Amino acid sequence: MLSGLHREQKSLKYVVDVTIGYLNGRPFELLKKVVAGEYGACETVIHYRKYPAATVPHSESMLTQWLYERFAEKDRLLDHFYRTGEFPVDCLNGSVVLESIKRRRLLRPVSFSPAQCLMMHAFYILSTFLHIYLAICISYTIWSLFA
Repeated sequence: MLSGLHREQKSLKYVVDVTIGYLNGRPFELLKKVVAGEYGACETVIHYRKYPAATVPHSESMLTQWLYERFAEKDRLLDHFYRTGEFPVDCLNGSVVLESIKRRRLLRPVSFSPAQCLMMHAFYILSTFLHIYLAICISYTIWSLFA
């Protein structure tokens, strides 16, 4: 078991720590924005830090301590974000960014298309009906063989 665990750990290259900050402290409201059709901008900033898997502790107690440190760091990051409107410059996206212009290049808007969302939901609903229909056909065929 341990040899398999070590073999899996060698294939893991990085551990990515993600912190999400909502401008104005308001997250995306799914029911209001999508269901009711109000799809105004919801500005979300994602801060991530990439840790090489080799630097993450392997023992349970050290890993627990490391995770507690990450959560304490997240609290500090979010506190700074909600006070200033941005993540600290010295750790933006896991790298040092000195100029405001460079920082703006890292922030990329992501658009939300209601038509695309509707198409995806239609696809999943139709796919579900197709799978149910196939399951019923297969069940009926099996039932007719033994009846």
